[in-house]
Parts: sequence; structure tokens; C-alpha cells
Amino acid sequence: MKNKIIQFIPAIIALLVIVFRYFSNWCIDSALFCYGTWIHQNALTVIKPLYFFAIFSLPIAIILVFVPQKVFKSWLKFAAWALPILFILIATQPVVSNMFSTDRNDAARLAGVLFSAISFLIILWKIYRHRKSIY
Repeated sequence: MKNKIIQFIPAIIALLVIVFRYFSNWCIDSALFCYGTWIHQNALTVIKPLYFFAIFSLPIAIILVFVPQKVFKSWLKFAAWALPILFILIATQPVVSNMFSTDRNDAARLAGVLFSAISFLIILWKIYRHRKSIY
């Protein structure tokens, strides 16, 4: 049971980031006490790119709840080095795009799609190998 709870953590984190994005939009648009706060200052630079990354990684996080523990551990080994690299890639992009570069939101979308696709392939491969070893 404890192992399944651990497998819920990526889905919970993705859902919290998505909910926080909607909360920050509500706070900035309708509440005066949010103007000039950390939420208002970092809405475009941090919160919005995290939201785009979380949207694309949420399906993988939900799939991870239902896979065997062995598959989850092998995905976790991939995520341990891939997520920091992708977040550095996102952070190095400019906030506003110009003619020759993408902006941070586009980089977050690209990183989310890349992370989800590779994660999906790893999960499929490990499930295939897991089932093949059972028979």
C-alpha cells in the first residue's frame, strides 16, 4: 500500500501546479492584495511555464499510479536526471520571444511533450519486459 501512495506523488504534484496556476490567475485578476506580491512578479517567468509542463506530464503521472512498482522505479531513475536538465533548458529561455528564439512557455511545452513521450516509451518497454519475465 505504501508503494502505491508513493506512485501517487507525481500526479499530486502535477495537479497542485495546475491548481496553483488557476489560483494565481484568480488572485492577480480579482484580489488587490496579490498585486506586487511574489505571485504577481513570477506569474510569467515561473508559474506559467510550470503549468504548461504539468499539463503535458499529467497523463504520464496518472499512468504511473497503475503500473507495477518495478516499472515505476525504472521511470524514477529516468526522471531523476531528465527533470533537472529539462528545467534548466526551460529556465535558460527568454521570457518573451524574439525573432530567433522561443519563449519560456514554448520551451516548457516542448520539454513536457519530450518528457512525456520518453516516459511513455520507457513505461511501455518496462511493462513489456515485466510481463515477458513473468511468463
